[in-house]
Amino acid sequence: MLHEDARTGRKEKNMNNVSIIGRLVKDPEIKRTEDGKTICDLRFAVDDPFSKEDHTDFINVTVFGNQGELCERYLRKGFMAGISGRIRSDVYTDSAGVKRYPVKLVAENIQFLQWPERENAQEAATNT
Repeated sequence: MLHEDARTGRKEKNMNNVSIIGRLVKDPEIKRTEDGKTICDLRFAVDDPFSKEDHTDFINVTVFGNQGELCERYLRKGFMAGISGRIRSDVYTDSAGVKRYPVKLVAENIQFLQWPERENAQEAATNT
């Protein structure tokens, strides 16, 4: 994607790639647009392994289409997943008149690192 450099006015390519692995903080929230497209909102906790004290970042993730439906079906609070995508920022004015600039990750690929069936099968095998 080409973006205009504010200093030079030239069109340049920029890189906007992000990959995270984290645990889902709450169950997926699904919405549908008027034309039936699926939007799934997720929130992940991602530990910072390089922090001197324990530090966790909380990342909002949006997933579109069929991948969003799969997230709703298979992901639950506490499950681990890997997500790759791009950062997107929005701007809005809150009720107090303050401009807010929320940032989220728009998912292009999600890898489920835990599955309900596998978790239940492992528990059953451990308990026998």
